[in-house]
Amino acid sequence: MESAPVSHDAALAVLEQVLGSPAFRGAERASLLLRFLVVRVLDGRADGLKEYTVGVEALGKAPGFDPRTDPIVRAEASRLRARLERYYASPEGSDSAVVLTLPRGSYVPTFYARNGGRADTHVPAAVSAERLPNSTKPIRGPILRWGVGASLIAPAVVAGGLWVGRRPFAAERALVQFDVELQAGASLGSVVGTDVVISRDGTRIAWVSTGRDGTARLSTRQLSEDLPTELPGTEGVRGPFFSPDGRWLGFWAARKLKKIPVEGGSPTVLCDATDLLGASWAEDGSIVATLNSTSTLWRVPAGGGEPRALGDFPAGGPSPAWAQILPGETHILYTAARPFDADRANIEVLSLRDKSRRVLVRGGTFGRYLASGFLSYINQGTLYVAPFDLARMDTVGPARPVLSDISYSSTFGYAQIDISRTGTVVYRKSAGAGRVVAVRLDSTGASEPLLDAAGQYTSPAVSPDGRRFALSVVEAGTPSVAFFDLAGGRAIRLLNSAVSRSGALWTRDSRFVVMSSGSSGISWARADSGLPHPLLSGGGVQLPWSFMPNGDRLAYHELSAARSFDLWTVPITEAEGGLRAGTPTLLLGTGAVEVFPAFSTDGQWVAYGSDASGSQEIYVRPFPDDQPGVKVSTGGGRTPKWSPNGRELFYGTDDRRLMVVRYRTTGGRFVPDTPRLFSPVRLADTGVLPNYDIGTETGRVVALVPETSSASPRPENHVTVMLNFFDLLRTADLRARLTSTLRANSPATLKRVALSF
Repeated sequence: MESAPVSHDAALAVLEQVLGSPAFRGAERASLLLRFLVVRVLDGRADGLKEYTVGVEALGKAPGFDPRTDPIVRAEASRLRARLERYYASPEGSDSAVVLTLPRGSYVPTFYARNGGRADTHVPAAVSAERLPNSTKPIRGPILRWGVGASLIAPAVVAGGLWVGRRPFAAERALVQFDVELQAGASLGSVVGTDVVISRDGTRIAWVSTGRDGTARLSTRQLSEDLPTELPGTEGVRGPFFSPDGRWLGFWAARKLKKIPVEGGSPTVLCDATDLLGASWAEDGSIVATLNSTSTLWRVPAGGGEPRALGDFPAGGPSPAWAQILPGETHILYTAARPFDADRANIEVLSLRDKSRRVLVRGGTFGRYLASGFLSYINQGTLYVAPFDLARMDTVGPARPVLSDISYSSTFGYAQIDISRTGTVVYRKSAGAGRVVAVRLDSTGASEPLLDAAGQYTSPAVSPDGRRFALSVVEAGTPSVAFFDLAGGRAIRLLNSAVSRSGALWTRDSRFVVMSSGSSGISWARADSGLPHPLLSGGGVQLPWSFMPNGDRLAYHELSAARSFDLWTVPITEAEGGLRAGTPTLLLGTGAVEVFPAFSTDGQWVAYGSDASGSQEIYVRPFPDDQPGVKVSTGGGRTPKWSPNGRELFYGTDDRRLMVVRYRTTGGRFVPDTPRLFSPVRLADTGVLPNYDIGTETGRVVALVPETSSASPRPENHVTVMLNFFDLLRTADLRARLTSTLRANSPATLKRVALSF
């Protein structure tokens, strides 16, 4: 008896079942090769599956690849056949209704449809166009907006006899989306980096959450499970990433790059790292990561060892971050960005053969190659995708927006999204589409709008005389500092200053502001002009935070490659109608991250943030005496600011709450009370940048809060999971190309195009 034809849906389902099996777990190259071969056949392009094509397009070999001298394709195909045989010999595969094979001497996969448990009839992989009914419920809402024209022409093209890749012109599987609550009693998120990641086979997720004690820890669970597993030994974690086989998790903590088994165990230290701005684990057992502020990508053995620099990146230029090792492991995709300017970053690729670098996308961050053959990146919270050719190492079509309102950092360039090679997506939505409003906020939670419009704002700063207000803004992806007049109660914009978006600090007489210029140091500007002038230049990013009460000394924190952030002060004088800086003095420099040095109103104390304890906390130490700091915060803290009344210290928390601490000084000692919540209102998520300022009004602060009119509040411990994402991308890309062709070409041309698909 002949077996029934295998439908396209059934063939894809078998492929996903095989790739998700233990036989293929951790075998990324074999999985990519099998997916490449099956998709080519299902798209009607089996004739092109020759040894050279497979080597260049699937295994990442150079265009000059010679199969006669390099047997990699034959070797990988042999390994793939062995894995398929292992799968179908297992209990999981022995019951499969359809058998996927790769015949010896061929690179064209075939399917056997079993009747009565026997695979008695060979069915070609050029499967029938018979459709199986979708068992999944389509997602509601405008996830993709390709235009009405594309949606309307698709049925007409199919009805006219055109089959794309021998299948109907429609999504093969419905897109499915749902929310998952990860962990109760903790706040999802970390200081810098992607909080939630997914294993490459799409079966397991891991995330960073902060408990009530203010300490970040790593947890994991299978998507099919209900309860998470917290991994002891990961305190202070950020930046998790999976190994190719999904059995290990890499992460950063306590200025070390580490790894830990996903089932739990003792973490292993891999190397020293003053920072971590992205990491990617290769099949060859190495990790490529950004480990410090030296504008370098590093390769680290997955078993631990001394990092080795990769590439030749110019000092003072855009820094490489958020790297991904591409299939074939001969190229690295990364984001090249300057501080505080991620929306104008570039997606670049580095060749490990000749160390050459090339720009792929201008105006994007967090680039990722997707196993379905696309390059994705983020711009202003929207995910864009473009068709990508691994052989040419370049995009081969226009980029299109596919998903909006993704939480991301315009400061550092990371995004809260991860995509497995099976097309499962996990991501976090931004509250209010990333837009915030500026308000005057009191301790009861009552608020009064300060600006008429919401926007992408950070770092509010009220002038000491209470008459003006500065705010970092991002408009159309361009950062600047905007100045407003507060004379009428509501803020009226006066002018913009074209400097980095890290914020403005007013001098005590309200005549000048100082601002970070990113990697170019610190600038000053007259408050009535906003025109920046150089004030201080150093070897790293410098961020001004406070002035002494008499205005003659500035405190700031500076990023160095050796020790991360340290605290500095510098004398400031007024000369020739502007500001002039003296010689800087190190205030506090240890191995910890020390930031936000705030002079008290009497100049005798400095409040600052430090992660010396393993989590970011607020401390106070005397100035200028070199004495240990007194811990003030409980459960984490950042961005300290002193109240003008000289009796209270404010600070923010990682879960965006505003705390206040009353204090007294006794015998030269700083004695803080227990911190208390200032207001029940949760502030906007501005990353490590400030989301409040004290201002001059007693009992009220100036705060940034999420815009609530455009979206409901984001659940604190939820992520969105999306299934079958790649099917939607492929269909949408074909639809867009056909739409463009129908609009631009004659019927004769359209016929040739139809035949070429």
